Amino acid sequence: MSVNRPPRSPATNGVATLHDIMVTMRDGACLATDVYLPAEDCALLPGPFPVVLERTPYLKTRNQTNTPDGAFWASRGYAFVTQDCRGRHKSDGVFISYPVEGDDGVDTMAWIVKQPWCNGKVAVTGSSYYASTAQAILCRNPPGLAAAVIRVGAGDYHEDGAWSGGAFQITHNINYALGLAALGKEAQANPAVRKAFEKALETEEAFKLMQRSPLAPGQSVMALAPTYDDWYQEWQKHELYDDYWKQDGYRFDYRNAPDIPILLIGTWYDEFLGGMLDAYTGYAEDKTAPVHMVMGGGFHSSVYTMSTIAGDADFGPHLPMDVPGLILQWFDQHVKGNDQGLPQGNLFQGNLFHAFRLESDKGRKTLAGNLQAAGSWQTFSSWPPADAKPTKFHLSPDFTLTTQTPTMGALSYDHDPANPVPTIGGNVSSGLQIVRAGPADQRGDPTLLQCNNTHPLSERPDVLSFATPALDKDTEVSGPITVTLHVSSSAVDTDFTAKLVDQYPPSPDYPDGYAMNIADAVVRARFRRFARQGPGYRRIYAQQDEKLTPGEIVEVTIDLWSASVLFKAGHRIRLDIASSNFPRFDVNPNTGERFAERRLPPITARNTIHMGKEHPSHVILPLRG
Repeated sequence: MSVNRPPRSPATNGVATLHDIMVTMRDGACLATDVYLPAEDCALLPGPFPVVLERTPYLKTRNQTNTPDGAFWASRGYAFVTQDCRGRHKSDGVFISYPVEGDDGVDTMAWIVKQPWCNGKVAVTGSSYYASTAQAILCRNPPGLAAAVIRVGAGDYHEDGAWSGGAFQITHNINYALGLAALGKEAQANPAVRKAFEKALETEEAFKLMQRSPLAPGQSVMALAPTYDDWYQEWQKHELYDDYWKQDGYRFDYRNAPDIPILLIGTWYDEFLGGMLDAYTGYAEDKTAPVHMVMGGGFHSSVYTMSTIAGDADFGPHLPMDVPGLILQWFDQHVKGNDQGLPQGNLFQGNLFHAFRLESDKGRKTLAGNLQAAGSWQTFSSWPPADAKPTKFHLSPDFTLTTQTPTMGALSYDHDPANPVPTIGGNVSSGLQIVRAGPADQRGDPTLLQCNNTHPLSERPDVLSFATPALDKDTEVSGPITVTLHVSSSAVDTDFTAKLVDQYPPSPDYPDGYAMNIADAVVRARFRRFARQGPGYRRIYAQQDEKLTPGEIVEVTIDLWSASVLFKAGHRIRLDIASSNFPRFDVNPNTGERFAERRLPPITARNTIHMGKEHPSHVILPLRG
């Protein structure tokens, strides 16, 4: 399978469009639906046709930047159906983010398969929110499903979007809610309301909302759109992984999905990376149809092109791909039945995982001023790669990462909620005016509101930075990455963050070297208990609320999901430990209060990482070669 330049079938006919068909749902609500059909000389071509379905909250007629449009599909012999989700734009009802998409998707499928232009085969696709609408249909398994392509989609919205490791994802949640409300019915009906939301989305205004979070009911701009404020308040209140988050749409039971070909497309710097990795495991479990993953080097918004630029880095000419051509290739083979040369694959042959390996270079800048990095595509029959060897690197009191068990020791720092460690790059999908997605040199950037200097983050007293000696050979890390810490705190609750970094040596363009973030995550101490949805899935945190006993040593696990990176000889593998990463995650005030009920003034926590044989704090890196 060529992930870079798959053969793209040419357009062969014209297109006719039927606008605003009102499709009735089981409760009587009607959802606005457009249908694009193959045509020629102003006349519909005789069908029936295979159908591609997308359901979106982002206006079905808008020129989307990350998905093939209706004309693309209809001009290639498909009927294309796109629908405004309930409560959005011309569709009836009240919009509630995610939970109603299963019922509405199944009802829409039932309508499609009855239409004379449908040949009984329907493929679902979508990215981001409408990846979730597609998965809500997939995991209900209605009649007619033939194939699917899911791009940068959540797997469990508690852990992927609203919360992560027990911490509220401030950057995503505020920008996401404001952006949806700005195009919601309250804003459509009142220009002043829309203007207020657009103002709130401006960089400084959005950042102020992040700083004052949690947002009390009726006490912020969200009150101008009460239906949106309602579900946002529910997100803030439900810290624990409870029945609220187990509703269809917020989570997906992959076991209920049909045994059909599924293509997954993700990126290493996407906020929903964990969900895509779960999907690869979950959709293939006990199934025989092929499940393929394409995991690129970009970020959430770049999934459509896999453009060479990701964050501050330029990963070179091998990264870009023709994503529409890739999707078309998948559906031509698995829906139309035209052999496109794709390996079939099944549970016994092994499904395919196409991973773009991030590769560092010599620490030079491109003409455009980006870090000149590199990368290459590798294909595996499973994930993690069968030859990846999980290897423990211990944290040592002398700030080294070593495969040898270190001597006993401990390192402490103060986490002051008034002075959090700033977010510099990383896995973000919303709020890109505040946090730049992707790789970035881990030093302050005064153009960002969360920074006030240009000092390396590793120089902060509240960041513990551990590193290997300079590598004597190229070292590949491909697979799941997990950090286990033995910690204590002076507070009843606090956070612990971990960030894997490729530390470049000094170069003419970067005299201090370049610290490229690879993966990062957080765990809130009182939500440190976790469970798994099934074999091979990642951890879901916040199973119970269990405060710390000050001074007591406990174990916490930080799941960095997965990466594929080649650390070059002369570089160092670095792990940074801290207790904040703002505004990607909310700042823990260390008081132990529930997020939506915070009233006490924040306090400074003295946090300690314990090391040695009895307290083996370590990171597990999957080494290849």
